[in-house]
Amino acid sequence: MDITEDTKDCNVNGVSVETDEHDDAKTKARSEKCSDRFLHCLSQVPCGSLIAWIILLVGLGGLTGGLLIGAQKTRDMLDNDQFLWFMEYTLIGVVVSMFVIGTLLLCVGHVSTEPTSRHMFQTTKKNMCAQGLNVFLMVFCYLLGFSWIVASVVLAVPVYLLSLLYFADFTVTKNGVDTKCIYLVHYGLDKQDFCGADFQNFEREGKQLIISYIAALASSILIAISLIHYMIVISANLANLRNSRIATLNAYDDEMANSKLVADTTM
Repeated sequence: MDITEDTKDCNVNGVSVETDEHDDAKTKARSEKCSDRFLHCLSQVPCGSLIAWIILLVGLGGLTGGLLIGAQKTRDMLDNDQFLWFMEYTLIGVVVSMFVIGTLLLCVGHVSTEPTSRHMFQTTKKNMCAQGLNVFLMVFCYLLGFSWIVASVVLAVPVYLLSLLYFADFTVTKNGVDTKCIYLVHYGLDKQDFCGADFQNFEREGKQLIISYIAALASSILIAISLIHYMIVISANLANLRNSRIATLNAYDDEMANSKLVADTTM
């Protein structure tokens, strides 16, 4: 009879303890300040990948505006509607592709960052798959970043050529008279020349045009910087995944050693 009563008392005490712990947890959750909740939400955000994604969007926007305006003004300046006819189509493909790639890198960065990776890649096989995906994206970002550095060098060419309008002397002597002329064939363009009043119009439009190409060049550099930022984030996530896998293996080894020790003690 006494044993039964003791058992009932233990059960009642156990239920009351669990209820008290649950109530304490609810009270603690309700007593959290707004700043604590805000910091908890920020801990779930992949800040590094998000910053790289924002830099990428700014670069793509500047590149689109700079090249579209620059290509149209170049056609008007040279009076050639077919000059750089492929620019709009190429720009659409590049911008859309980079937006998709940047969003993909943002998503992978989110799932590979703590604490999300702890819940998604808790097993060894999933962890290895995540490491392989991050290694592939790192190599891909490296190649893509190199290609954007090359693109920046290409965009620096029109900036350099248009800057000659500020520094170079285009004075030539024609029929015993000094006048300013520019021969585009010397710069790898069509056989066109602008002299006198035409040169003044060309110089004025060229000095306005250089702003568009400088914006495109700066935007291209921003895109390359965003890809470098992505590589830094991927490297950090890869190191975190490897450390998480090592910790899991060590925990498994400790558990196996403890179970073996218990088995030896039982025998």
